[in-house]
Amino acid sequence: MKEETEKLMKLTVKELRVELVKLGMSEDEAENFETKKPLIATINILRTNVLVATATSGKLKKEKAKYLSKKETMRARLMKQRRVRILIPTQGSEKPGVVKWVFNEITKRKEQVLVSGAYTPVQLNGFKWIVPHGSYEEVPEQIADVISDAQNMTAKAGRESLIDRLDDKTGKPVRDRLE
Repeated sequence: MKEETEKLMKLTVKELRVELVKLGMSEDEAENFETKKPLIATINILRTNVLVATATSGKLKKEKAKYLSKKETMRARLMKQRRVRILIPTQGSEKPGVVKWVFNEITKRKEQVLVSGAYTPVQLNGFKWIVPHGSYEEVPEQIADVISDAQNMTAKAGRESLIDRLDDKTGKPVRDRLE
């Protein structure tokens, strides 16, 4: 930093103003500086800000690439898996879901797009698979496992609230206690 400051001290006020403009300051603002010391201090601050911004943006790009890598790894794994036909029934006034596969010009591959109706999103490691309700769909085996686990939990919760269930303490139907 001292070497840079010494180099700047050898420049004229006019040359220092040009350096400020190169670092992003407007010419009008640069003209407000009359002496070398404030010019040099401002140049050093602007250079430091540029270095920090460059380092930070590089770090963010690496983190984003890492995240995308994890997501893309999961996408590739799901696309290779064997397909399983499943049905998620519509409930109440839900309309059957419609999902289409369209070619994305940016990613250069086919991707799911929800057109209308009810659906269940399943997200694994950042990659989302959309499963429409009301029709049989072929999905990767891992997606089918996630959905079946969720449906089993819902069914189990429903059975535990039935009046015909057996009481854990007495071994008799709960209905008998209510009569």
